[in-house]
Amino acid sequence: MKILFIVLLTSLFCLQSFSAEQKTIRLATYLEPPYSDFENGQYTGVNIDIIQLLAKKLNKKIIYVRCPFGRCLSLLKNNGADIVLGIRKTTKRAEFLSYLPQPFHIQYFPLRFFMRKGDEKKIEKYDDLRKLTIGTLRGASYFEPFDNDKYLTKVELINYTQLIQLLLKGRIDTFLEREESIAPWIDNDVYQNEMKLAPYQYNKAIGSYIAIAKNSALHTELAAFSAMQKTLLNNGEIDALISKK
Repeated sequence: MKILFIVLLTSLFCLQSFSAEQKTIRLATYLEPPYSDFENGQYTGVNIDIIQLLAKKLNKKIIYVRCPFGRCLSLLKNNGADIVLGIRKTTKRAEFLSYLPQPFHIQYFPLRFFMRKGDEKKIEKYDDLRKLTIGTLRGASYFEPFDNDKYLTKVELINYTQLIQLLLKGRIDTFLEREESIAPWIDNDVYQNEMKLAPYQYNKAIGSYIAIAKNSALHTELAAFSAMQKTLLNNGEIDALISKK
């Protein structure tokens, strides 16, 4: 009887722990204003608004796991986080992430190549990149063939601040990102007087997805998350949040 009582108690504890885990979302949170930011002790931004809406509809609470983008991917892969927002769909990421079927947003802003003013190097076509040292964000995916081009010289950095600093110091020749993602990280006078945008850009639309880690306990609720996102897209609630920002 004593053994049976211990077994039942242990089972009850495990069941309660599992239930508690299911009520929370560990959100892999990388800062990328205006999509996600941390101001006055709170996380803000359109992606934050969207996940808060989704969590509210599914009766879940959010635990914010702040991390550089590359670290966020590692946490998702190794059960250190459950969900990530605003991610591009790739085959490699699909090995450890399950994407909700619909993108919650289509990104139309082009990827631009940032350079130093006064630098005589030019980026007028893709092949010009082969002569340059290019800064990239660790773990980021940009476009093909750039992502898998073995003939390009790339330097992986942790965050946008490092990309900007190394460019201004002449340690790299260029880096690529959307203007709206870089502008919040740099003083406007420095941006206007010390940096320029190359003529070449990548301007194809890219879907922004919500993905759930395959190792997460929440992965069993993938269908529920997908159905709720579809409802919020169809009734215009997600679009309203994006338009508001």
